[in-house]
Amino acid sequence: MRLPVVAALLSLVACSETTEGPTPKLDGLINPLQRLITPARVCNAGGDTRGWRLEIVGTGFNPLPRDALTDTPTVELPQVTLSGPSDYTLPADHLFFARAELMRMDLPTRDSTPSSQLAPGAYTVAVTNPLGGTSSLEDGLRVVPAPTLASVTAPQGFSYGGGSPLIIEGSGFRSDALPLITLHRAGEETQTLFSITVVSDTRIETEVPPATPEGTYDLVLTNPEGCAATRPQALTVTYPKLGLLALSPRSGPASNDTAITLTNTRSGDERPFSPGLQDVYLVAPVKADPTQRVNIPLRDVTVLSESQLTATVPTCAGFDPLPVTSPQCPGGIVPGGPYALIVADPSGAVGQVPGSAGFTVSASLLDDVPTP
Repeated sequence: MRLPVVAALLSLVACSETTEGPTPKLDGLINPLQRLITPARVCNAGGDTRGWRLEIVGTGFNPLPRDALTDTPTVELPQVTLSGPSDYTLPADHLFFARAELMRMDLPTRDSTPSSQLAPGAYTVAVTNPLGGTSSLEDGLRVVPAPTLASVTAPQGFSYGGGSPLIIEGSGFRSDALPLITLHRAGEETQTLFSITVVSDTRIETEVPPATPEGTYDLVLTNPEGCAATRPQALTVTYPKLGLLALSPRSGPASNDTAITLTNTRSGDERPFSPGLQDVYLVAPVKADPTQRVNIPLRDVTVLSESQLTATVPTCAGFDPLPVTSPQCPGGIVPGGPYALIVADPSGAVGQVPGSAGFTVSASLLDDVPTP
């Protein structure tokens, strides 16, 4: 600590008429990850190399300068102790004085250096100034165990067009604050699971979002106080498949929407078209954003049989509502292609027309948007 700071602290101590310093008042602990939660929760694992950073708030925290007139002045900080299911005194080098109303502490965990795994439960927190005077706060800190992941199962399999139920079993789940659950796979964006129900501290029910790309994913569960658990290769997302899809015609003008027919030729366990509403998309850019390919819903989708459906490619309309009155089709599909198609069947199956056999949008004289 710099000499001017030491001198200022020394002057504060010198103002006292007794050898006993002021008695601190401890108002509480704060976990910066959950500032509005009291008492503060902290996990007995994880954190950085020094543990979890917590904030001690109150008044009258009074460090004591030592050896101020020597070449190596030091400051003795207040002592912080925890008592509860286990007792613990914070190492002096894990406490940091900010001002008389705030100190910061790095609470060691199972995974820090030094390590110390506090037993879960409620703890009384006490702060003692170097010249005497102690303030304690009963149930000032709740220590919770790190979550664990034992199994991840999708009892109904996976559906391309809708959420797929997922059951996560383990321990240390929190019903009072929902965890963050994410899926990770190399080369893909992180998928966040949003529909979460904590059934108990050992079971969570959630779902995989529709159209999650096929592949094997790691699952990461992070509790609000910071502790996380990872289950590598937790689940492999695969969808039932429709048969070989072919469309006719394979092109249409940019100035008009185009009616098409899709034929489903099946073999083995490939699935037919199901009765009811089908979601059919053209994967293409629109003129409003010609650099980005998006899923554009086809209109007037009608299932004629298990092997055939008809639909309208909105080459002129794009996402715009009908009718489109401008002959320039300002919201239409960018001329070019061929563009792939995706069919999401109500059964959960998925089929694709690859780009090589997809739909081409022919430019008209009114089009001035460059082909991507």
